[in-house]
Amino acid sequence: MRLESNSLFLILFLEAITLCLIMAYRFINIEATATLLVFNMFFLSLIIHLNGTRNKKLAILTLGNIIGFFWCFVLNQFAIACNIFFGESFSIFYAVTYPFLNFMWIVSFWSLSLAFLPKPKGTQTEVKP
Repeated sequence: MRLESNSLFLILFLEAITLCLIMAYRFINIEATATLLVFNMFFLSLIIHLNGTRNKKLAILTLGNIIGFFWCFVLNQFAIACNIFFGESFSIFYAVTYPFLNFMWIVSFWSLSLAFLPKPKGTQTEVKP
């Protein structure tokens, strides 16, 4: 029964991640989808070496995709509103700042997610009095 529930959670988390990617492509733009793909690659390559269950890691990754989707959606709506208000000159500012704004949420979420997973045993040092 335990194996079936682990497989169920695995499928649920992977489905949620895929749904976030599809919705980002469909409702926002290709840049948001690329941002989420970069986040997934970055997150998986760095988090795989930490201790913790696979389901816990996938839950954190799924939460990151959901937060990233909403971040990209709000940022896109903000860009549309500013483009209407300020005109076409805002597009240049948006194109320059877009990678930095996305980098901020990716690094922030990744650093916060490290608090939920225990560190590898080889990196912990003990202080002797």
